[in-house]
Amino acid sequence: MPGTPSRALVIVGLSLCAGAVGAEASNPEIALSLVPLQYTFVDGDSGKFRAHHWRAEGYSGGVEEFSGKYTFPDGSVFETEGHALIDQNDIGTELSLTKDAVGFVNLDYQEFRKYFDGNGGVHRRFKTLQAPDTDHDLRLDIGKLGLETGLTLEGMPELTFFYEREFKDGAKSRLSWASVKDDGETRKIGPSWQDIDEIVDSFGLKATHELAGFALSGEQRWEQVRSESFRVEQNLSTSGVASDTKIRTQDQAPESNLMTTTLGAERSFLEEKVFVASGYHFAHMDNREFETLAEYNAAGVPTNFSNPEQKPNSRADNDYDTHTWVGNVMIRPWQWLSFGTKLKSEVVKKESNSTYRADLSPNSATGSTPNGVIDEVDQSLTDTKAVRWGEGFSVRFTGLPRTALYTELELEQVRLLLREDRQDVIGNNANELFSRRTVTEVRRGAWTLGGHAAPWAFLDLTAHVRHRINNNDYDDQQETSPGSSTAKSAFFDGQSIHTNEFATRATFKPCRWFRSSFRYQFRDDDYSTRVENEPIVKTGSLSHIYTYDVVLQPLKTLLTTMSFSRQNAWTTTPAALNATVNIPTFNADVNTWLLSMDYTPIPQLTLTNSLLYSRADNFNDFANTGLPLGVDNERVDLTTGLQWALAENLSVEGEYAFYHYQANSNAEFGDYNAHVIWLRGSVKF
Repeated sequence: MPGTPSRALVIVGLSLCAGAVGAEASNPEIALSLVPLQYTFVDGDSGKFRAHHWRAEGYSGGVEEFSGKYTFPDGSVFETEGHALIDQNDIGTELSLTKDAVGFVNLDYQEFRKYFDGNGGVHRRFKTLQAPDTDHDLRLDIGKLGLETGLTLEGMPELTFFYEREFKDGAKSRLSWASVKDDGETRKIGPSWQDIDEIVDSFGLKATHELAGFALSGEQRWEQVRSESFRVEQNLSTSGVASDTKIRTQDQAPESNLMTTTLGAERSFLEEKVFVASGYHFAHMDNREFETLAEYNAAGVPTNFSNPEQKPNSRADNDYDTHTWVGNVMIRPWQWLSFGTKLKSEVVKKESNSTYRADLSPNSATGSTPNGVIDEVDQSLTDTKAVRWGEGFSVRFTGLPRTALYTELELEQVRLLLREDRQDVIGNNANELFSRRTVTEVRRGAWTLGGHAAPWAFLDLTAHVRHRINNNDYDDQQETSPGSSTAKSAFFDGQSIHTNEFATRATFKPCRWFRSSFRYQFRDDDYSTRVENEPIVKTGSLSHIYTYDVVLQPLKTLLTTMSFSRQNAWTTTPAALNATVNIPTFNADVNTWLLSMDYTPIPQLTLTNSLLYSRADNFNDFANTGLPLGVDNERVDLTTGLQWALAENLSVEGEYAFYHYQANSNAEFGDYNAHVIWLRGSVKF
C-alpha cells in the first residue's frame, strides 16, 4: 500500500477533518505546522547517511503536524491529527469519533521509510576490492492501516471490532556476507541484500464486562501473513575464475494463518487487600513456505559450483498449537508490605514436514550447467511436544521512612521431546539419512533484589542486583549412528548461561536550578557449551556503563543539560588460547558527550542548541589471521535553531543541523558531512 494510495488516504483524512469542523463548527480547535522547506546536502557516503538518520538528501516538505478537535451539540467528539512529509514518505493520520455511553470509531494510518547501508566489510590487505558495496537501492517502506469500532453502552458488555493491515515493501541489507577474493586471498566481506514484499491482515473481536465484581475480558483474533522475499549474494573476485564470481539467490514465499483465543478475569477482595487474576490463551497456526535456491555465474547462466545449491521448489509445512494458562495473586496485609505470586503452565505441540529438492546434474565438480532434472529429494518429518511451567514470587516492603525494598524470584522449567526423521527418497545420499529422539530439560531462573531510598529531600538512591541462570540439557535417547556416513543430527549435549547484573543511580538536587545524577550498569555473561566428544567451550562477556547527567537552570530563561556516557565491554572466546590463530579479547569501548541548551531572552523568542559527540576506538587488526574486528569511528551531531512567536497563535521556526561521520578506513568505509536546513510555520485557531 505504499505510494499513491497512502497519499490519497492522508488527503481523505484531512478532508474529513475539514468537513467535520465546518459542520456547525462553533468552537473548533485546529493547529497546523507546515514545513515549506527542508533541504539536505550530503558530502560523502549518502547511503550511510540515509541509514543513520532515515532521511534522504535533497528537498522535502509538507505538513509536519496537523490536529483538530470539535464537539458536536449531542456530545460527540471528533478528533484528528496527522502529518505528511511526502518526499520522505513519512505520512500518518488518525481520526476518531467518540460518544460517551454509545460507542467510538477510530481510523489510523501510518507509513515511514527506513534506509539501509549498502556497504560491505573492509579488509585492508585487499588492493582492488578492499571495501565492496552494492548499488542496489536499499530502502524499506513500512506502514499500517487500522480500524477499530465499538459499543460502550451503559450496563452492557463493551464490544470492539478491529481490523489492521501491516505492510513492508522494498529492500534491506543482510548480514549473510558473500566471499570476496583479491590477490589469492578470500574474506567474507561482500554485501548482500533482500527484496521484501509482506502483508499482514488481522481482525478480531474484543469484549470486556464486569460481572459480580469480576472484570472479564475476551478476544478472538485471526491473522493472515503473506510474504515474498528474494535474497542475493554475489561473490566478487579479481582472479578471473568463474567459480570465484558465483551469484546465489534465495526466493522464499512463506504463508501463515493464525487464530488465537484469549480469556481473562480479575477481581479484588477484602477491601483491595487481595487481588486475583487469571488468563487463558490458545493459538493455532498453519504455516507453509516455498523456497528456491539457485546459483549463477557472472554471465547469469545457471551453474553447479562445488557444494551446489540448485534447490528448486522446496516446501515446508508446520502445524502449531499452544495452550497457556497464567494466574497471579497479590496480597497486601498492610500498606507497607505486599506479597505476589504467579504461576504459568503451557503445552505446545508442533508437527512439521519438509521436502528438499536438488538439481545436481550433470556434474557439479566441473561447474556444468544444471539440466533441470531433480537428482535428489530429501524428506524430513519433525514432531515436537513441550510442557512449560513457571513460578514467580515477589515481596515489596515500604515500612522504613523514605525507603522501598523489593525482591523477586522467577523460575521456569521446560521438558521438550523432539522426534526427527530424515531420508533421501531420490538419490540415495547416505549423508541425508538420520533420525533422533531427544529429550531436552531446560531450567531457567532469575533472582532480583533492589531498593529505593531518599534519606534527604535532595538525594535519591536506587539500586538492584540480578542473577540469571539458563541451563539446557540435551538427552539423546536415540540417534542415527554415523558409520561410514557423516550424517548426525544430535551432537549437542548442553549449554549453561550465567548472568550477573548490577545497576545503581544516585540523583543529587540541592536546589531548584541544579540537578545531577550518576548511573552505573554492570553485566557479566558466562557461557559454557558442551558438544559430544569435545571439551567444554567457555565464552565470556563483560560490560560496564557509566553515565553522568547535569541539569542547570541558573536563569528562568536558560536551561542547560549535559551528559557523558562511557561504555566498556569485553568478549573473550577460546580463540584467545589458540596457538595457531590467536584472536585475543575483543574490546568495545564507546564514549559519548551530549550538550543541549534552551534560552528565551524575550518571551517571543526561543533559541535551542544541541551537540552530540561520540567516539569509538576499538579497531583490532587481525588481518593476518582473519577479518579485522571492531568499530572505530567519530560522530558529531550539531543542531541550532530559533522559534519566533509573531502573534499569540502564530510562530515561525528555523533550524540548521550538521552531521559528521568519520571511520578508520582499515575498519569501515563511508565517511560523510551533511548539512540540513528547516523552515517551519505553526498556527493555531
